[in-house]
Amino acid sequence: MAMKRSIIIAALLAWACIAQAGVIRSININLSLDREGNAHITEIWDLDADEGTEWYLVRENLDGMSVRDFRVSEGGVQFEDVGEWNVSRSLRQKAGKCGIVHKKNGVELCWGLGSMGDHLFTASYVMTGAVRTLRDYDMLHLQLVSPGLSSRPEKVSVRISAEGVPLSEDNCRLWGFGFNGNAFLQDGSAVYRSTEQFRRNSSVIALLRFNKGIFYSSNALDKEFDEVLTRALDGSSYDKSAALGEDDNDGWYLFMFTMFWSLLSVLLVIIGVKAHYKSVLGVPSMRNIDWCRDVPFKGDILEGEFVWRKLRSGAAQDSQLAGAMILRMVERGLLTVGRDRDDKVEIHFASNPSFDGLPACYKGLWDMMKEASGEDEILQDKEFSRWSRSHTRRVSKWCTSSVEDAVDLMKADSYMSASGKFFESGKDEARKLVGFNKFLKDFTLLDERGTREVGLWNDYLVFAMIFGIADKVAKELSDIDPKVFSETVYADPYTARQIIWMTNRMGYAITNASASAQMKTASSGLGGFTSFGGGGGFSGGGFGGGAR
Repeated sequence: MAMKRSIIIAALLAWACIAQAGVIRSININLSLDREGNAHITEIWDLDADEGTEWYLVRENLDGMSVRDFRVSEGGVQFEDVGEWNVSRSLRQKAGKCGIVHKKNGVELCWGLGSMGDHLFTASYVMTGAVRTLRDYDMLHLQLVSPGLSSRPEKVSVRISAEGVPLSEDNCRLWGFGFNGNAFLQDGSAVYRSTEQFRRNSSVIALLRFNKGIFYSSNALDKEFDEVLTRALDGSSYDKSAALGEDDNDGWYLFMFTMFWSLLSVLLVIIGVKAHYKSVLGVPSMRNIDWCRDVPFKGDILEGEFVWRKLRSGAAQDSQLAGAMILRMVERGLLTVGRDRDDKVEIHFASNPSFDGLPACYKGLWDMMKEASGEDEILQDKEFSRWSRSHTRRVSKWCTSSVEDAVDLMKADSYMSASGKFFESGKDEARKLVGFNKFLKDFTLLDERGTREVGLWNDYLVFAMIFGIADKVAKELSDIDPKVFSETVYADPYTARQIIWMTNRMGYAITNASASAQMKTASSGLGGFTSFGGGGGFSGGGFGGGAR
């Protein structure tokens, strides 16, 4: 019977996941640590409320900390602090007011919604003793965004700084748990940033290790940092050996319970995918988009690959982008292709290359390739793969810079807003990108294919690299007219296919080197990805929050 009740409760919770209350467009948190280890926190909530009378934050499990100086404002108007908060008051009675509910295990920070619709609230407060003094280091281990919010935030960012001391690799390490995103040190601060919409059980747990001498906190914990880290890594993607199994001793009801959650997960994934497609394409599916022969994004492969990666939820790899960029550099004369005495393809570098009009990541890739080529400055098969294995951090930084260049271009061309939201023009090009992929896949089936499109053949091949079908498209184009193919893509059909194979191997080497660097740096606290699982042993936070 207990298991039956659990299934019913789970179903109700699942419905709550789907039928959310309003929208949380973004949460931006700035946390400044003073020398005594107190956290001065400012949170900006951009939301659209459609129910409830108030908004609240859960701060429990304080563990030697206290909360004070709570304030709320909107549009520059400061809310009235009423002290102890009365949850049962009406929407009108709570308007323009804020207060605290004191509970046995912590507090709830509350303020009145005032009205339904759009709001931009700024809440600030101090958590005393947030930094814990350990035997060997000091640390901050806080849950800053709680799971179980009334609606799932679309974007979350957290910036943590220390008074008078820039945080860097010399004095700080950081890990992030509870959400999918990135953690990194930037401009003297530790930054956490989500890369996808939160789930019902998403949270933000920040774990930072500080060298001694930055803080003088009286909130002591008689442990060494490795003891804290070991517990936090349990169940995380930082620690691949963590056990995730569960005992199977509840028989039929446990089986039904597992099946229920499996089906529910599929349902939630379908809902999430449709919403994701809608935000990028303006339509809930790629299925009904017709093929399109027009080259998308005016032929810009950085923008095209960036959007294709978004649509594929990261399935597109750096291998495809690097290969496409190499073909573009061959087209511009920055690289030339030759053959060695064994008739294998080799790449030569222009003596006076001009990268005018190209994003910086082109020059970055060119420089890495040239360095990998050795003293003779002729890049041969497998040379780049060997070089990348001993330069993983540099390769990883190049991957990051290529994404940053793509984002800058998307914004400059008015395809995307500063917050990452696609404009209608961006959605139009994204649909064109999907249609262009279908066009290239169906190229052999088109009766009208011919040489009248030869001016676009190089674009066809470059975008085919992004889509992972360059071999197929190269063969189809060369079958139409081998001579025209050689003149258009700057290589005969056989050489072109060898270039594709070689650049694919180089691209895979980039992907593997980048992944290796990210795993190494993230696990050692130098920044990188965050882990959805793990993070145990944190203070603060709790469950719930949002509209009530």
